[in-house]
Amino acid sequence: MAEPRSPGDPRDEPVYRAILVVLVASVLTGAVLTLIGEAFFGSRTLARAGLGLALVCGFLYWVFRLLGRRAARRRQGR
Repeated sequence: MAEPRSPGDPRDEPVYRAILVVLVASVLTGAVLTLIGEAFFGSRTLARAGLGLALVCGFLYWVFRLLGRRAARRRQGR
């Protein structure tokens, strides 16, 4: 069950949410490029670039979620 959020929680900030949305879109774009890069475009390089994009953005998504949780805990005084 999700914890109730305190006022001023950084996870409620529009910029934070926008960053997460962009990262998720980048992961999905990278996954699509990985799957269709070689099959449709005949480019193994495009497929590898898509995989790299998906992995890097997936890692950054995880890092931003971790930072958001830590900032929320600090704000709550835990």
